[in-house]
This record gives sequence, C-alpha cells and structure tokens, in this order.
Amino acid sequence: MRRVLKNHIRVGGLSAIFAVALLCIGFSFGCGKGDVVENTKLRVLYTTPGGKINTLDPALSADLTSANMVGELYDTLLEYDYTARPYKLKPSMLAEMPTASQNMKTYEFKLRDDLFFQPDTCFGTKTDGSLKSRKITSKDVVFSILRIGDARIHSSGYWLIRGKIVGIGDFREKSAKLADGDFSVYDTGCAGLEVIDDSRFAIHLAKPDPRFLYALAMPYMSVVPREAVEKYGVDFAEHPVGSGPFKLDFWRRNYRIEFSRNPRYREEFFPSAANPADRKRPLPLLDKVVCYQIAEPVTAWMLFLQGNLDISSVSKDNFDSILTKDKTLVPALVSRGIELTSIPSFQIHYYGFCFTDPLIGKNLKLRKAVSLAYDVEKRVKLFNNGIIPASGPIPPGVAGYDPELKNPYAKYDLEKAKKLLAEAGYPNGMSKKTGKRLSLTLDFGGTSTTHRQLAELFVDDMEKIGIKIVPMLNNWPRFLQKSAKGEMQIFSVSWVGDYPDAENFLQLFYGPNAGSCNRSYYSDKTFDKMFEAIKTMPDAPARTARYKEMAKYLVSRCPWIFSNYPVNYRLNHNWLENYVPHNFCFSRWKYLSLDPERRRETKKSFKPLNFSELRK
Repeated sequence: MRRVLKNHIRVGGLSAIFAVALLCIGFSFGCGKGDVVENTKLRVLYTTPGGKINTLDPALSADLTSANMVGELYDTLLEYDYTARPYKLKPSMLAEMPTASQNMKTYEFKLRDDLFFQPDTCFGTKTDGSLKSRKITSKDVVFSILRIGDARIHSSGYWLIRGKIVGIGDFREKSAKLADGDFSVYDTGCAGLEVIDDSRFAIHLAKPDPRFLYALAMPYMSVVPREAVEKYGVDFAEHPVGSGPFKLDFWRRNYRIEFSRNPRYREEFFPSAANPADRKRPLPLLDKVVCYQIAEPVTAWMLFLQGNLDISSVSKDNFDSILTKDKTLVPALVSRGIELTSIPSFQIHYYGFCFTDPLIGKNLKLRKAVSLAYDVEKRVKLFNNGIIPASGPIPPGVAGYDPELKNPYAKYDLEKAKKLLAEAGYPNGMSKKTGKRLSLTLDFGGTSTTHRQLAELFVDDMEKIGIKIVPMLNNWPRFLQKSAKGEMQIFSVSWVGDYPDAENFLQLFYGPNAGSCNRSYYSDKTFDKMFEAIKTMPDAPARTARYKEMAKYLVSRCPWIFSNYPVNYRLNHNWLENYVPHNFCFSRWKYLSLDPERRRETKKSFKPLNFSELRK
C-alpha cells in the first residue's frame, strides 16, 4: 500500500489504509451505475458464503461452504431444531420422527404430504409453456441414498452408510462396473432400502446404530430427483433441483450467487421469530439472498461496516479492532447498532502424525517429544485469543468432553521434549544411527498467509529441540490426494463435527476408517475394541463414561498434537433479525428476517469511523 493513501482516504464511513481494496472487487455498493439498489419492500439478505463454493451437488458437498449452500437448496428427512439446546433433531421432510424396531436395526419413515421439487425443465413443460414440478415420493429418498453409494460418484459421504445399510456394499460393487450414465443398478437398489408405498419407506441396518439418524440431517442425504441427475449429468452440480427453502437464481463462480424464495417449499413456521407478524408467515422469511464471493477478509469487513453486508465473520486480523480484552464489542461498533454473537465451533484443529511412516508411527517417544515442543500459546496469540487450547480429541459442548482431562503432552515443556527426543534415538535432533539431523515434512492443505505463518511457527518450535521441519504447502485437492494415500509424515488440518456426538470425533482414530476420516492411518487394536463397544450403545451416562476413557487413552498414545478448538464470532447489523448461532443448521437462512426500511434509514445515519475509535 502506498504511503500517500494512509491518512487521506475515507470510505463508507471508515478511515482505512485498505481502501484501495474496494477498487479491486468486481462489484460495488452505494449510489451510481452498477450499484445494488436497495428495495425497501423486499427482504434481501446480503452476505458472503464464507469460503469457496465447490459444488451444489449434495453427494459431493464435502466442504462446509458447499454444504451450507446445498442446505438452502435441498431438504433432508430430519433437521436440527434451530433454537433448542442441547442440539435436537426434529422432522423436516417427515410427518413424524421415524420409528425404530426393538433391536434398533430397522427404521420406518413417513413423508409429509406437501413435498414438491421446484419446477424445472427435467420434469417437462405445461401446455402454457410453464415448467412442471413433481411431488416427492419414497423412491426419491431411496435414489438419493443409493447415489451416495454409487462408486462412480466418488461421494465423500459414503462413510455415513458404508457397512451400515444392508446390501449397500453390493450395490457399490455393481455400480463400479457400469458406464457413466447407466442407471440400471438403481432399479434393483439394495435390500436395506425398502419402499413400502409412495410416502412410506424403511431403512434396514446391518447392526444397531443409535446415531444413524444424525446422518439423515446432513446435506449429503438431501433428496434429489432422478430426472435432474439423468438430464444434467456432469452439470448437475451446477444445476440444483431441490425442495429446500430457496432456489438458485444466479451463480457465477468466484463472483456471486443469488437465491430466491422457493414457492413450492413445504409449510413451516417459526414461532420464535422476533417480529410477531413473522410468526404467522410461512418460511422462508427472506425474499432473496445475495452472496458475494470475496477473497480478502478486509474487503468483506469494510463492506460490512458500510452496511452493505448484513452479517460478517470476524477474522483473526480484525480482533484487535473489534473486541475489547473482555471479548465485548468496542463502543464505536455498539453505537453503530452492531451486535456480536459467539459460539465454540464443534471443531478441532490438529497436527496429525501419519502412521504409514515407520519413523513417526513406531516411535511413541518421538511423537511425545514433538508434542511437548509445540507451543500452543503462540497460536493463541496469532489468532488473537480466538481459539481455545485443546486437551484431547473431543471439543466442548458434547457429552464425553472432560474439562478435567489432563493431557501430559498438551503443554509446552522443552526440557522434557529434549529428554524424550534423546530416548527416542535423536539426542539434540541427531540420529544415533546415521549421525544426521532428523528432518520431517509438514503438510498443509492451503497456501494462504495463515498457512505460511503456521508453518513458520512449527519450524521455529521444532528448531528449539533440534528437529528440522520441511513445510509442504499444498492446494486442497493435492492435500486430499496425499492424505488418502498416507503420503505424509506430519500434517495440519481441522475436523468439523458432522453431528453433536463424541463418536464423530473418536471415529477419526478407528482403524477401518484409515484413508478416509482417519487421515493419520492410526491403527490400535485396544482403541478399536473400545470404539466398537460404544457404536451400539444408546445415549446414556455409561456411554459418556466410555467416551472419557477413550479420550484419556488416546492422549497417552499421541496420535496427534491436539492443538485448539476454534471459536466462531459473528457480527450483524441490528436490522437483521432471528440470527441464532448454530453448529449444525444447514438451512438457517429460512429463519432470518430483516427490516429493509430500517436498514436504509440506519445507513443514512452512519458517520465516519477511524482506527482510533475501533481500538478503544
């Protein structure tokens, strides 16, 4: 940034050295040609997707950003209650909660009577030229679940049904032998997915699984029409035909995506809406959503301060300007009508040791030494206190998390690290066998500035005990490729929980999951037996106690460096209503509302802010 800009440019009420960023984005707000014109009659939410949208195909929605978009376009059998805590499932496409057999191996379901796919050319046209729609039936549910098991799709969600639904493995084997576009295998299906009639169906499991219902609330399990999949083929990922609260109006990758209310959405209301009138309005409450793909956090932050984005995440670089030492908003933002919400994310960031590498996998003392040399407080400072140091594999907010868990290797202790390193065969980092310095690779799934900063910190940490670290900054597809093959020594990644149960985190260490969610290829017969024992246990104190035992055992084996649990901070303008932090709600936009007139009037009152005000 040129120094001449530093003290003279004031943009949208904010004095900022980053003002030139607004000149570099492909859209604008305010007044003038090409600007967004605010309609004070329509309720339009302006936001960002939070990351790159890779796909709108439910079966391929592996990343959180894509999953969130899919959740707005498609519907699932179950969903999470938006306001209930602890998190609780409720019927979505179902008329009632499914009934389970006494042995917990068969679930029966009944669909609502008001479920329709949005109108689309794949259903044909009416005599007047308008597009046809179609009612959703049990066959659509079965087709959608089978599609996750289709080997040709390569769905990363296959783990949700692998070995669980009776016959799904045979279906997968048959699909692998067919050419693309051959759907004949769907006509025979599999024994575990039974269509009873148009509205009723059953799922038969190979073993009891009390947590299986959680899978039915995930975007992977969204219901899609066979006609659309067959018609659009490889383009189906960009041509969604769903029954969710919104439908796609426009999408230009890396620029903007727009949604509007789906007029065929099932009847649903939100009794807890802030505006009493909204409690009687069918969902979704918004008329339209406009999502801008903004690469630079500073640009999104400036647009939010201008009132041109209604909601904003808080990046680590903004913490000092936004929050006081007590984690409250600075007065300048409070006076602007900005509100803060925060919630510990159901997530853990970790550095995994890859057990396919004999040097790492077979040397417990080496893993302990590396863990003790890892200085988590440096990371806390890097993220401006926006993360919580982790003690084990289970994050706060779920049964099985033990605040009293003492992890002897989740603390910074250089002397003990050096002692263990010597016992591991590398005194001062030098190999007793070869006389050479120990060198280890560290893989990241990104090339951003943050990834580079984290790499530098790790290099510095290990240098203190004599270990040389060679950082490998990969793009995400390359990282996944190396991870699937176990071609790494140490790697940095996060796991975001799929459902609110500790099993979802403990499965990351289960031997049979190696190569998928078990990126470490950790294989331990003792732990595997512990995991298999809890798989069929219902939610009860006995299971929670087992979870704690499993976590305690894992920290003693050091399969990871348990780094931190992130905290999500969100800001919104006071004209936005009904925003409730939620870790598992993928269709949250339908509950949101806003007052367009209040937004227009409030923005008129905005006065310039300067950095000194934001640092008070």
